Amino acid sequence: MRFHISTDLEGVEGVVLPVQTESGNPMYERARRLLTREVNIVVQTLNELGIEEIIVLDGHGANQAYNLVYEELVDGAKYIMGSPWPDYLTMLTSDFDGLMLIGAHAMAGTKGSVLDHTMSSISWRGAYINDIPVGEIGMCAFYAGSLGVPLVFVSGDDKACLEAKNLVSDVEVAITKYGLTRTSAVMLPQTTVENNIKSALKRAVEKCKIIKPLTIDGPVSFKIEFLLAEHAQRYWNKEGAKLLDARTVVFTGKDARDAIERWLST
Repeated sequence: MRFHISTDLEGVEGVVLPVQTESGNPMYERARRLLTREVNIVVQTLNELGIEEIIVLDGHGANQAYNLVYEELVDGAKYIMGSPWPDYLTMLTSDFDGLMLIGAHAMAGTKGSVLDHTMSSISWRGAYINDIPVGEIGMCAFYAGSLGVPLVFVSGDDKACLEAKNLVSDVEVAITKYGLTRTSAVMLPQTTVENNIKSALKRAVEKCKIIKPLTIDGPVSFKIEFLLAEHAQRYWNKEGAKLLDARTVVFTGKDARDAIERWLST
């Protein structure tokens, strides 16, 4: 069996403040190690379950995707670090058994979710796939679904896990904390988080063959609502980008993967 894993930072245990997700300060350096710890738990558990291949994409901060602490990573997986990437979920192909998300966060505007946003907390107001509101969890699930790969595991705060379940009812989730506001949460002990992750992973591997990929009939539109018109200006005269108004841009493709890649290449 083969699994592709994409990581983020906001949903990781112990992470609750914006400064923890921004490089160049001691709190970020500590958050990196919390992320690396969760990745190691996942990789070790999957190795114990006999998984043949594991790809881990260091996915936080597309412009500077170097968050995992390389020298602390365990054997048993291939790790993608650095940026830019060739594709949104680079190295994900149709022969993977499932997609897993570590440290996921809820979409922009989710009440009580820790550090909620969609792609950018500065410039994006929201995103839609065929008018279905999506955050990064939904973008990943639809993208993988276009390749016939199901979303089988998500870890993050309780709001992120609920968002994943609302998209893919059979996905297995591991709650790392319970959000109170955007910058506060009820933290769980590290041993509880570890047990949550291990239990959910085992269930995910057992049932991954019966979890259906998240698909939608084409053509598929990927719509981005920017906060301000100035954030959308770069797309105003770009081929393949359709403006609905001064701050809303749509990209259309044969499936969700194609639509998202059209946005990335514009």
